[in-house]
Amino acid sequence: MDTNTPPKRRKFAVIFVLGAPGSGKGTICDFLARKYSLSHFSVGDHLRAWMQANRKTPLAARIQEKLDHQGFLTSVELNPLLGPAIEKAMRRDELKGILIDGFPRCDEQLNSWARWPFQEKLPLEGDAKPDAVLLLNVTRENAEARYLARGRDRNDSADKFTRRFAEYLEEGPPVERHFREAGLLVEIDNNGTKEENIAGLEETLRGSALWTRVVVNQYTKSTFIV
Repeated sequence: MDTNTPPKRRKFAVIFVLGAPGSGKGTICDFLARKYSLSHFSVGDHLRAWMQANRKTPLAARIQEKLDHQGFLTSVELNPLLGPAIEKAMRRDELKGILIDGFPRCDEQLNSWARWPFQEKLPLEGDAKPDAVLLLNVTRENAEARYLARGRDRNDSADKFTRRFAEYLEEGPPVERHFREAGLLVEIDNNGTKEENIAGLEETLRGSALWTRVVVNQYTKSTFIV
C-alpha cells in the first residue's frame, strides 16, 4: 500500500467523546469501536505513551510542565497527533469512522476545528467535523473513584483529580454547549456499573437519529475524487 497517497475521499465519521476525568470514556469507546467498526484514539493514552517513550527529551519536559500547570495542550500541539491517527483509520476500508476520546477540552482546541483542519491531505465528505459528539455524564464522586482506581499514571492522586476536575468544570461546559446548540451532542448517563452503562448506552444510541444516520446507516464504499 502506498502510504504517501492520500486516502480516497469517502464518508468517514469523526466522533468526539467528552466527559470528566474518570467518566469512563475509554471503556465506552472500546465497546463502540468493536460493535460499530470504529477506530478508537485516546488523546490521553497516546500522550502518556509518547511521554513515557520520550521522557528524557526537552520536548517531553516542556509538555509535562504545561500539563502540570496549565492543564491543556493547544491545537498546535494536538492536531499533529490527531491527523496521522485519522489518516491511519481512513486507510482501513472496513472502518466507518474514528472515536476521538478526550478532545476538544477547551475553546482553543474547539476553534481549531471550525473547519476540517486536514482537508488537503485527508479530504472528507461534508463541510465540518465532527459528525457527532458523545458526552458521558457522571457524578464527581463516581469520577474520582474511577480515576483513583485505574492508576494510569504514577502521579495520579486525589489532589491531581481535584485540579483536573476543576479544569473540566471551567473549560468543558462551553465546549459541550457549542455542540448541543449545533445539534451534535448525544448525552449518556455513565454512573452505573460497566454492564449498566453499556446497556444504557445502547438504549440511548438506538433512540438517536443522529447516531443512526452517521454510523449505523453509513454508506461505507469508498469513492475516488474526480
